[in-house]
Amino acid sequence: MNPIQNAATVFVIAIFWVLLDYLNKRYFSFLQVSDFVYSIYWLSGIRLIAVILFGWLGVLGIGIGYVVGGISIRGFTPQDALALGILSALAPLIAYRVWQHWTGITNDFKDVGIKQLFALVLLHSVLTAIFRNAYFFSAGKPNGLNQILTLFSANIVGTFLLLYLFRYLRHFYKLIKG
Repeated sequence: MNPIQNAATVFVIAIFWVLLDYLNKRYFSFLQVSDFVYSIYWLSGIRLIAVILFGWLGVLGIGIGYVVGGISIRGFTPQDALALGILSALAPLIAYRVWQHWTGITNDFKDVGIKQLFALVLLHSVLTAIFRNAYFFSAGKPNGLNQILTLFSANIVGTFLLLYLFRYLRHFYKLIKG
């Protein structure tokens, strides 16, 4: 892709993230445990999918979208939004690259089974929880084992719910298409 296509891809991903973050805040706020934590966080799956599909462009789009949405929708301070945006966007990329190295699976996702997919989601969720809680600790924000476990489980459950929704929609699409 050329630089204009790259910039457009990042922009679209960022706008998509802000839109989904708005919908999440508006319709799923009952799942929110604190300002920074949900009990089920389906947007975790969006981060992982964006990184799998677009690599560094996905990281940039999610990071920028997180900063914009964090400040404008969630009322985060710029420091919190920037730090959490960077960490939340990098965690899926690192998890994906480490997972690829361990499994030998390429970007085409050919022959990915449930065990490999679970390992990827697990690694992504662990890294996200560790990165975010490291920031909370360094910024003097409340944290602890309970928050780490909540972030971890929220990312796992949210990612799998999103993946199963995609699977269901794909099946429904095939039925309609004939």
